[in-house]
Amino acid sequence: MGTIALLTTRLPVSVGSRQGLSKVVSTAEVQRVLLTNHGRVVAVVDSAERLDEDLRRLREAADSIIEFATADATRSAGNRWDLDAVCDRLGLDSSMIRDRARTTAAR
Repeated sequence: MGTIALLTTRLPVSVGSRQGLSKVVSTAEVQRVLLTNHGRVVAVVDSAERLDEDLRRLREAADSIIEFATADATRSAGNRWDLDAVCDRLGLDSSMIRDRARTTAAR
């Protein structure tokens, strides 16, 4: 999976206000809009589709990292670890992992 160059537009809040919300939203459908106040980014307007895609990618990356770290921890220990031990080693809350597993299994 290659990297995608994300186009952004920096827009002062005052200019966005004069242009109107519909103009800012239509720009956000094409590229992320960084609203600024005195040059400092204070808000981001982005398309729902891009946000959903970003969230999907983050979840996939997190799942991959957890799978890799779990496998690596198991290999390096020379024996199988239980979920609590793996979560402790990775700094994760095992009850949250169990809840997520139950939620996923229920689907």
